[in-house]
Amino acid sequence: MPRTSLAPAPPTTPHRAAPPTTPHRAAPPTTPHRASADDRRRTSASVILRSVLEHGPVARSTVARLTGLSPASVTDYCARFTALGLIREAPTPRQSNGVGRPHVPIHLDDSRFVVGGVHVAVPYTTVALLDLRGRVVTERRLAHDDGTEPDRVLANAAAGLAALLTDHPGRTPLGVGVAAGGWVDRDSGTIVEHALLGWRDVDVRGALGTRTGLAVHVDGHARALVNGERLFGRARGSLSVLHLFVGNVVDAAFATHDEVHHGPRSQAGAIAHLPLPGGSERCDCGRTGCLQAELSERTLCRRAREAGVIATADPMHVVGAAAEGGPAPAPGVVGRGRPGGRAGPAGPGQAGI
Repeated sequence: MPRTSLAPAPPTTPHRAAPPTTPHRAAPPTTPHRASADDRRRTSASVILRSVLEHGPVARSTVARLTGLSPASVTDYCARFTALGLIREAPTPRQSNGVGRPHVPIHLDDSRFVVGGVHVAVPYTTVALLDLRGRVVTERRLAHDDGTEPDRVLANAAAGLAALLTDHPGRTPLGVGVAAGGWVDRDSGTIVEHALLGWRDVDVRGALGTRTGLAVHVDGHARALVNGERLFGRARGSLSVLHLFVGNVVDAAFATHDEVHHGPRSQAGAIAHLPLPGGSERCDCGRTGCLQAELSERTLCRRAREAGVIATADPMHVVGAAAEGGPAPAPGVVGRGRPGGRAGPAGPGQAGI
């Protein structure tokens, strides 16, 4: 499939001749001091932008107080962010106690940039564009009608993102975030194993980066949800968060002290094969009673069909039947919730995360 480029063309710069090299002088190595300085700049930029996101419209002096950075440093960063189109001044200045120079509040500029989002589920892939406040601008669901072969699914995802950007010509993409179930190694951008999709060692970052021309960040969907809730949702300001994801895939994620934990090769939260006492479902791993086999949407729908509640494989039909108050689906829904509730607090300890 031809490469679908989503990245804006880089600005052209005048050609500069390379400086002459000297045969007896090697390039100086990067020093730890320089690396730590770069880290500090990135951290400062991050906390300023997050402060503007959470408190804007907000005065620069307030940002300095909230972040602990000097007013001069905040002013310098804000000037750079304004030039990049990330923040802008509010239209009406605020007077400070009726005297002195008015405070001109700043807030996040969510009118220009977007981030592409890709969620690879078992029956379909969802592609979306989100603004800098995490709000969905537009989205599209791509069914896996042609199968779940990795190259085909990722090619369709890249084409789907390109189509969404075509429909929103005033938006500039900054990058792509990809979430999926199974074992996802964030550092390498790889889906190491996703048994339900039949994927193993799939280089998602490389495949989508090549097709879109954008930076690609890949993570497990439970951790991605925790990050989203911490940035934009009800978990903002929470010191610790524990999230249990129950769908076709069952896994967990947790954050403490403003950090989502990943573990070695991003295996933290792998509770799919946690044994559930009294379980009877045969798991794909060959054992009986694994948490994912007992709680998955496939099991829920199969049991509902066997009980005559629904005639499809759509879990939302089970939810709809339960909402209507029918007696038949209630035991299945409640019975699924109870072990899920027990797994929430007990799972991480037993799974060793």
